[in-house]
Amino acid sequence: MNVVVIGCGRVGSGVARSLSAAGHLVTVIDRDPATFGRLGPQFPGATVPGVGFDREVLEAADVEHADAIAVVTGSDEANAVISRLASTLFHVPRVVARMYDPRQADLYRRLGVVTISPVSWGISRVVELVTLADLALTTSLGAGQVDVVEAVVTDRLQGAPVGELEIPGETRVIAVTRGGRTRIMEAPSLLETGDVVHVAVAEGASGRLQTLMRGE
Repeated sequence: MNVVVIGCGRVGSGVARSLSAAGHLVTVIDRDPATFGRLGPQFPGATVPGVGFDREVLEAADVEHADAIAVVTGSDEANAVISRLASTLFHVPRVVARMYDPRQADLYRRLGVVTISPVSWGISRVVELVTLADLALTTSLGAGQVDVVEAVVTDRLQGAPVGELEIPGETRVIAVTRGGRTRIMEAPSLLETGDVVHVAVAEGASGRLQTLMRGE
């Protein structure tokens, strides 16, 4: 992929390094050229000094040919403007923006911009980690709207169908690990004690999944 990262702070530089390490072509934009030092001497990508919402700067970064753009400056306002330019003027297929204000994040999400809100994500994650000890988080999708969690099947669910852990629109069993082998199982398939179930869980539904895991 050809990815443009706008903002070379701790998040932006980390995103750029990770994408480069995965083999993607990366160009980084930041108004302060000194921040490019965060990328390290081995960074193989390109850097463009300038303001991220300046059309000439975006053109210099070849945004019109980018497959994706990550907008992670420290300003919600700048991120909003840049995201709209990228999607409407340059037609970048995938735009991801960081928004500290959850209201801004919701607004731009409705406009088709994938948004990450550290405030909303942090609040929900702390609550879940404090209260849902039976579930192990393996990954988060989108802006935390869907989590993938793991849980061990206990004697209470021995012989229960996989479908007992599914709630339409809220939870979906995506795989089961048994005897060291992971496979996709249909809803009528029966669970065994010691199985590890891998479940996609919608935001706010972890508590209901935990109730199901307890056989309640």
